[in-house]
Amino acid sequence: MIARYFYKALRHLFFRARIRGRSNLRSEEPLIMVANHVGSFGPVSVIASLPVRMYPWVAHEVTDLKTVAARIQREFLEQELHLKPPLSTWLGRVVGRICVALMKDIGAIPVYEKSKRIMATVLQSLSLLEQGKNILVFAEDSTRRLNDTLSEFCTGFLHIARLHYQQTKKAVQFLPVAVNRRVGAIMIGKPIRFDAAKPFSVEKKRLKSELESTVFDLYQQIEAAART
Repeated sequence: MIARYFYKALRHLFFRARIRGRSNLRSEEPLIMVANHVGSFGPVSVIASLPVRMYPWVAHEVTDLKTVAARIQREFLEQELHLKPPLSTWLGRVVGRICVALMKDIGAIPVYEKSKRIMATVLQSLSLLEQGKNILVFAEDSTRRLNDTLSEFCTGFLHIARLHYQQTKKAVQFLPVAVNRRVGAIMIGKPIRFDAAKPFSVEKKRLKSELESTVFDLYQQIEAAART
């Protein structure tokens, strides 16, 4: 895949990350991987580094030539790289075209947040799981800080597990993934299986809490390992 080689090149140049917990990737079932975001470092390093194929949830704006430039300019070029117009505006258009092509090449799933079109996200995700393919979600809501390391996780993606079970009678596993930019490492935790026997409102709270705490603990383990 052209995109995978491109991501690998970016990783070697800017986003080097060591992987720990590789054995937790071994599964005969499809997984929903759940990671913290860490700006652009999280998505690029996870997609380029993990030795499995995955289909990431991404903001729909970065999959559309009409909307990608403004989002790239605002969130990457200006917030992360601290560039200013007109350079950030020009680069937003250039990088945006590359971004849309990459999103298509890696099979990214557009997420239409707070829109009726979110059903397209859901249906595409269910179809991929039924085909035995992995989904990758960067679950943090940047407007709600959980602690100095993480923001609270959104819960919309958890509905995929309920719907998948209704369709297939199979309980999907969520795989927690912690990305630590300061140390330059990724740690993969043990899978957490959806429990269809519990009321979904209860199970949703459990999964959110367990995924948040696990990703935080994995992040702390990376920090501790770096100090030894």
